[in-house]
Amino acid sequence: MNGKILIVEDDISFGTMLQKWFEKNGYTAKWCIGMLSAQESLSESMYDIVISDLRLPDGDGIMLLNWMNERQLSAPVIIMTGYGEIQTAVSAIKLGAFDFLEKPINPSILAQKIEAAFNEKQEEKSTQKRFTQEQKKEEKKNTVEGRSPLSTRMYSFINTVAPTQMAVMIIGESGTGKEHVARMIHEQSTRADGPFIAVDCGGLSTELAPSELFGHKKGSFTSAIEDKIGFFVEANGGTLFLDEVGNLPYGVQMQMLRALQEKKIRPVGATNDLDVDVRIVTATNENLEKAIADGSFREDLYHRLNEFMIEVPPLRNCKDDIPLYAEHFVAEANAELDKKIKFISAKVFSRLETYSWPGNLRELRNVIRRSVLFSTGDTITLESLPFLSDKAHESDKESDVSLNVSPEVEKEKIIRALEKTRGNKSKAAILLRIDRKTLYNKIRRYDL
Repeated sequence: MNGKILIVEDDISFGTMLQKWFEKNGYTAKWCIGMLSAQESLSESMYDIVISDLRLPDGDGIMLLNWMNERQLSAPVIIMTGYGEIQTAVSAIKLGAFDFLEKPINPSILAQKIEAAFNEKQEEKSTQKRFTQEQKKEEKKNTVEGRSPLSTRMYSFINTVAPTQMAVMIIGESGTGKEHVARMIHEQSTRADGPFIAVDCGGLSTELAPSELFGHKKGSFTSAIEDKIGFFVEANGGTLFLDEVGNLPYGVQMQMLRALQEKKIRPVGATNDLDVDVRIVTATNENLEKAIADGSFREDLYHRLNEFMIEVPPLRNCKDDIPLYAEHFVAEANAELDKKIKFISAKVFSRLETYSWPGNLRELRNVIRRSVLFSTGDTITLESLPFLSDKAHESDKESDVSLNVSPEVEKEKIIRALEKTRGNKSKAAILLRIDRKTLYNKIRRYDL
């Protein structure tokens, strides 16, 4: 039986004997002499079973168990106890330990309990897998896919690339549903049972980005009061989705490139690398080729992230999908707002299909929710529909306010948009055709 065991035992001869016994019986075993070294090992790697002595030089097995519970580490823990410590062992089981072993250890009993721990872990995995599959079926029932030519083409690309290990870059305007596409890629991949970790790169500061992405060791900087597991380790065995990847601090881009090429990361303050197995999916509404020309994004990282590109089409180019999405958002709003809207009038459908939707699906969802809220009967009419004006969108085109330009020009356009809206950031974001979060990140970047 293959399995990875962590042994925590301060007695050198007994610890050595246990490690050899496990390796002889087909397991991979690591031996630590204390609680702190065990915590470090558990932070760096995943183990199938932890077998720990009750009494340790820098703590005890129960403290280690509590530490694991706080971090939701699910490996079964078997506590080894000496004579007269049975009551303490029972307390450990109440706290979540899988079982206990009384010293001196009987090899046959050890083998039985290890096998039982593995069996329980497999049952938990199987139950979790069934639960996840049922959850995904339920979620799939509650989602809708567009049927227009551009949407069909996009789903075809998703189906093609999802089973591979290629890094995927998703491009598209704000509000088109890029994170939803990333989740679809993950759920149709061989990593579907692994974690899906989404990271907003726009929210990563230059100072803290390495710690957030790669983790850190306690004491590596002033506020590092305990070890931290970074996003790469959290996503191990699954998918790491980097949203707004164009906002990734330049100083971190080299570290990111190394992590992707070597499949290794080094937490801040650590002396050793950690192996990581993650698939990278990124999304951006910026022109990264211009960012490369401007020197704010590394070309080698861009090519590493862009092994396969998927464009999410804007809603104005998928008018055939609008009735489908609108009805889906009505059902969502009914459940959320406790309403019973059954129909959308033909005049409303006509207005929805002629509007340009600068905010894409996000804007359509908000419009439908508001319409459901203000509808008094069972039908959404023009009276309950918020005012939709294309004038702002057209004037945007005329004045060329949109971004995807050099940093100097981009900064100037943000200033102009803020002046035009008298400092109203929500209106400025609409004028610039970016979401409010992206605007806030750029305001912070340019210190406006």
